[in-house]
Amino acid sequence: MMLFVIAMVDPAARARLTRLRELAAPFGILPRDVHGHITLAAYAGGEEGRFISSCKAILSGYEKFSVRYDGVELFASTSAVVAAPRKEGPLDAIQREIAGAWAADMNEWTRRDVWQPHTTILYHPQADLEAIVEALREEFESFAAQVDRVEFSREYEDRYEIVDFIELA
Repeated sequence: MMLFVIAMVDPAARARLTRLRELAAPFGILPRDVHGHITLAAYAGGEEGRFISSCKAILSGYEKFSVRYDGVELFASTSAVVAAPRKEGPLDAIQREIAGAWAADMNEWTRRDVWQPHTTILYHPQADLEAIVEALREEFESFAAQVDRVEFSREYEDRYEIVDFIELA
């Protein structure tokens, strides 16, 4: 079982990301809300309580912060179209601290040397993702999003469950 540490973006940013997804409707992608988060870490170790406490201690040193989304990208290996925030500032620093403290227990995508911050707009292995990315890029405009909450989300086979969270001051 995997436990994710996810930075939640504000409602206006989630709405903007959902509108981007809606641009994929002509490609057969059903409209639905985008969850609007950036995964900071995916913990695969056996000490969830200690991991959450450690992360909360790290996060207690941070206040609300902004991230800047600069574009739309295709993650072909995972059949995902994503919005990519800059890998900088508090977002990058928090991930560096968590991944540094728990390096042996991070999954393959959230280890420090490979982590690419992103918000998944859509996942669809059968769609023409290159064409979708091009359509979204034509309409995309750079924007800022606010992060004021970080959640700890457990992954199950068919769902996710928020098991804890921290509000940033």
